[in-house]
Amino acid sequence: MPERRYSQYKRENVWAALYQLQAQLGVVVHHDSVQGQTVSLSREGQPYRAVVLARSSDWYYYSLNCLERWHHGIQAVVCGTHDSCLPVPVLALDMMRWYEPQEMRVKSLAPPTPGKSGTSTDPFERRRKTQYGHNMLIGALMCGRPDAIKRLESLPQGTRWRIEAKLRKLYMRRPGRPLRV
Repeated sequence: MPERRYSQYKRENVWAALYQLQAQLGVVVHHDSVQGQTVSLSREGQPYRAVVLARSSDWYYYSLNCLERWHHGIQAVVCGTHDSCLPVPVLALDMMRWYEPQEMRVKSLAPPTPGKSGTSTDPFERRRKTQYGHNMLIGALMCGRPDAIKRLESLPQGTRWRIEAKLRKLYMRRPGRPLRV
């Protein structure tokens, strides 16, 4: 089955799919362990405290990356679709696959090397100008991946400034009520 990147999952759909597909996913959801949007589950005997999100990029939207200010103890993410780069393991239900920390669907964000003939293909370039590609680049930059930093340096100046401004904003906790974890 080819990898799909788009889904219209909502958190309620992810919760339902997680409970229904435990055997196929290789996880065990612990009974009566749900608190807010988190759940305790086991994968290959290893326990995790996981947050349930519609998309993995919601990790940054809900400021779960602000660990020094918000000690939530999240060890994994269960999401409908994996469209970012996170510092924790991710279970993507659309592909029914676990991604390791800082692993994305696109293997590398590094820009193509100049001077080569037209035979080189850049797997990220066609996704870069979409919301999906933007979320992947932002997540990889938040994780400090060197290939993302090289990609950012190769972008036009206006685009680079806009992305750097968004990164500064994401390092601060968003206003409003936090996600209940």
